[in-house]
Amino acid sequence: LAFRVNLIGRIRPALAAKTSCLVRDLTDGRYDHVELDEDYGLWMHDEGERRELRAFSGGENDLVHLCLRLAISQMIAERAGGAEHGFLVLDEVLGSQDGERRALILQALAVLSRQFRQILMITHIEEVKDLVENAIELRELPNGSSGVLGGEAVLGV
Repeated sequence: LAFRVNLIGRIRPALAAKTSCLVRDLTDGRYDHVELDEDYGLWMHDEGERRELRAFSGGENDLVHLCLRLAISQMIAERAGGAEHGFLVLDEVLGSQDGERRALILQALAVLSRQFRQILMITHIEEVKDLVENAIELRELPNGSSGVLGGEAVLGV
């Protein structure tokens, strides 16, 4: 029990620090400090005032939760030996963000690509495919199945 308490006591501040750095980067410094309470509830500082995350907009909530997930992924990758095994999957993390925030998220993912060998992001936002290095586009085929569009071939999925 003492080991577990000690471990949790070290992980929570490190996780909050990594999350805070990501939030600061993705909000252009608007928010710069996130706290995790003893129950891992999220708190964010706004103009020096500590507020529960639920007091912020839905887009800001989604952004902070994304930053927390990325911070957890970074910590796991670091403990597993780094980028050799790094694989990150993000599903629909851009939908609640405006264009400027989407660009900041994509920039942060480009930086994280040094730590994660592969980053797979699923999105329905059409313009994102023009902003990433590699994109795979799925379309519904006439027979109702889905297919990957690329080059001359359409691969059934």
